[in-house]
Amino acid sequence: MNFNTVYPTPFLCPFCKEPIESGVGFALGALKRKSYRVGDDLDWNGDLIRPSARPVSCNFDTLGYFNCDNLRCSTWSDCFPDVQRALIIIRDNVITSVRICPELPEMEEFAILLQE
Repeated sequence: MNFNTVYPTPFLCPFCKEPIESGVGFALGALKRKSYRVGDDLDWNGDLIRPSARPVSCNFDTLGYFNCDNLRCSTWSDCFPDVQRALIIIRDNVITSVRICPELPEMEEFAILLQE
């Protein structure tokens, strides 16, 4: 699946507390590997968009995924799980926040949890 990446700052690994430099992948808007920061508007111009049409209000909560890229960890399993989840909040088409969310049960990859 194609996705985009948001680079929130500061954004720390919940296990080793080091900054996540590689960003959080998510699948919303035009899926063209675009880079975003908190405060950016989502781009909806492209051949592949998710959902299939831009909603009027553009309010979403969606799952994103990230890996800890701390090179000082002694093994790849130091920051288990290898792929971690984040909740990306979009209000009025603006990325307003990104937070770690391990408490949610397993669900569809890149799930859209709220769409208004």
